[in-house]
Amino acid sequence: MEKTSALASGVGVGIQKRLKKEAGKWNYYAGRVHRTVVFIGISRVVPHSERSQSRSYSKYFSEQAPLGWEDDVKDTVGYILGKNYESLRFLEHSKYTLPVVEVAGVKYSGLNMGAGENALFEIFRVLYSAGKGALLVIDEIELGLHADAQRKLIQKLKESCIKQKSQIICTTHSKIVFQQLPPDGRRYIEAIGGKTKVTYAISPEFAMAKMGAKEDEELEIFVEDGVAKSLLSALLPTKLRSRVSIRVIGSAAALSRQLAAAFLRHPEKLVLAIFDGDQRSKYNQLLKHSKDMSETSSTEFVEWFKGKVSFLPGDTWPEAWIVQKNIETSQTLAQQVDADEDEDELCEFLEYGLQAGKHNEFYEIAEQLGFDELQCIQILTSNIKQNFEPEFHEIFTKIETALV
Repeated sequence: MEKTSALASGVGVGIQKRLKKEAGKWNYYAGRVHRTVVFIGISRVVPHSERSQSRSYSKYFSEQAPLGWEDDVKDTVGYILGKNYESLRFLEHSKYTLPVVEVAGVKYSGLNMGAGENALFEIFRVLYSAGKGALLVIDEIELGLHADAQRKLIQKLKESCIKQKSQIICTTHSKIVFQQLPPDGRRYIEAIGGKTKVTYAISPEFAMAKMGAKEDEELEIFVEDGVAKSLLSALLPTKLRSRVSIRVIGSAAALSRQLAAAFLRHPEKLVLAIFDGDQRSKYNQLLKHSKDMSETSSTEFVEWFKGKVSFLPGDTWPEAWIVQKNIETSQTLAQQVDADEDEDELCEFLEYGLQAGKHNEFYEIAEQLGFDELQCIQILTSNIKQNFEPEFHEIFTKIETALV
């Protein structure tokens, strides 16, 4: 483990790294940061009524002294499940714990709770009882919870972790849970060629597709974000669009890693990564990153990679390029939004979008025009198709060549 001298006291925000050779031991073991680490497995969703220890020891459970965080847990679980808990207390025996709640004057314990309710009390009890700075590792975090409860769980975990200065690592197969996580908090882990590969900042859509979505299309196209997907979907001719699937991956680095994984799994598979225009000048870096991830020294990879890569038009990110091009052709855009007499004002709205900052352009323009953000994207990309379709010739040619 490594830590900077600035964290010699063990207090602060920093980065640790611990290395382990195959069949070897972890290095720097004695220098690790000391913190509480708790694993919460899938047994949490087994109702207490079906746990042998809960049934066997039911008459031995006794009430523990309040620890001060019970109301936080009560209110948090109540919000997630839409219940108004009037009270919460915990009974204990040995290492076992049993929650007891009151709702609308009716008291009941974990022996009468459903799987999801039990799981939530267990997760938040552990989070608060573990103390400040704890690490919780939770297996299949969505188990026992319906869709809305999954969203609210992640929301409340974020708030509680900030309050407790704690960290959570969890596994999930739920797209809903994945969507609630920031891109830099997502990891997709898979075994390829006998080795474990980790894809960082993967999009929820692509992660779910990799876990079993049916793929009938001939060519799989990787893009960085939803705007790039909307742009390509609008511009691609029908004869090409019907033969491809467009997957949002999440970042340029993630696209490079997916190409590396595709080369290792099925080099003959038809894939194409279309990077944002601002990545064009970084081609060598993208190639190096992908080659490093594939762990190959083959010269064949360089040519393979070259044939699997293309770039959106322009030298900036797609939102900015789309807005700039719509300013250049504001006359035809004004016709589409019925603003022929207010073309100057329309240009001002587009300029406001550019000033809103990276990835906030469409939100600001939609606010100014009175559309929702999706409508705004559709209108602006439609104007791009009308005026700038030739700028996508390179991409169309690459796709047509791949499909031959």
